[in-house]
Amino acid sequence: MKGIRREDLLNYLDEEMWRERYGDNAFGNLMLYIAASATDGIDVWRLELDQTGLESHRELADVAGYEAYFSKFRQAFQASNISLSNQGHRISLEIGSGSTALQYDLFEASASQRKADLKNVLFRLANTTKELQDRIQVVEEELKSAKKQRPDVAVAQPDFESTRKRPGGQVKMVKPQGRSIINPSSKKRKAAKGVEFD
Repeated sequence: MKGIRREDLLNYLDEEMWRERYGDNAFGNLMLYIAASATDGIDVWRLELDQTGLESHRELADVAGYEAYFSKFRQAFQASNISLSNQGHRISLEIGSGSTALQYDLFEASASQRKADLKNVLFRLANTTKELQDRIQVVEEELKSAKKQRPDVAVAQPDFESTRKRPGGQVKMVKPQGRSIINPSSKKRKAAKGVEFD
């Protein structure tokens, strides 16, 4: 969704949070508006629905109220059950699955809208990258401080040397005298030497 991170959208669609902030009739007091964008890095497809567009789409989807309508969004986002399919000059956005899925058609954006949307995507990606780098740095610092606090505890490393086969450890089987190499259960016949006296 345009301008909103996934986590923020889940918070916006949380019915309990809305009721807590705005009362039981949370969605009745608000002007509703949805803007959705999809991009492949070159082209941008978008959809903007105001209150009347949302009302007609909600009725077509046969959903009783806005709370149930937006709970479908929340459930689909939490389950990662959102799909896009390219259909010529439009993109079909499906939120949810099966017969109860909400479907939207996103159309190609104009050049100025495309430029603005791609700029927003790039800045959002840059912000996300920066946030992740900051988190990594914090975790690395916590790890260093934890190692400094307990230097006597060594990290257990598996002993792979003991499991390796050592080439010098193999014992060569010595052939007993009188046994055949080809057929070890039979004895070789020795020529008779006659009788020997002491």
